[in-house]
Amino acid sequence: MFRALQDSAFTDWFLGSDSLWAYPTVLTLHTVGMAMLVGASIVVHLRVWQVGAGIPMVRFQPLYRIIWLGFAINLLSGLVLFVTEAADRASDPVFYIKLGAIFAALWLGITVKRRGVDGQPSRPSSTASLRSLSAASLGLWTIAIVAGRLMAYLKK
Repeated sequence: MFRALQDSAFTDWFLGSDSLWAYPTVLTLHTVGMAMLVGASIVVHLRVWQVGAGIPMVRFQPLYRIIWLGFAINLLSGLVLFVTEAADRASDPVFYIKLGAIFAALWLGITVKRRGVDGQPSRPSSTASLRSLSAASLGLWTIAIVAGRLMAYLKK
C-alpha cells in the first residue's frame, strides 16, 4: 500500500512538476505551520514557567487558535510530504519517534490548557505538576523537531 502511494500519479506529478515551486512551497508551509504550532506552544509553556507572570493565563487562550491552525497546516503539508516517500517512511523508526513525540506534545499541551489556561481563577496558574507537564511538552517538541530533521539525513 505504501509503495503504491509513493509510486502514485500524485507523487509523479508533485515531484516531477515543471514548477520550480511545488516542493519548496509545501516544505515552506510545513515550516511555517511548525513555527505557528511550536512557537505558540512555547509561549504558553513559558508562561506556565512564570515568564510574564503578570499576564493572566486566561489571556493565552487565543494562542490555541494559532496552535490548531499550525497543526492543520502541518498535517496537510506533512501528508503530502509523506505520500511522496510513503514506503520509505513507513519503515523508518525515526518517523514513528517524530509522530509519537508530536502527539504526546499535543496531548500535554491540551492538558496544560485545561488545567492552567482555561480560566480557573480559584486555582493557581502554575503548580509543580503543571510545570512538569509543560517541561515534558517542550522536550517532546524538541524531539519531534530533531527527529524530523534527522529523517532528511538518515534516508536509506
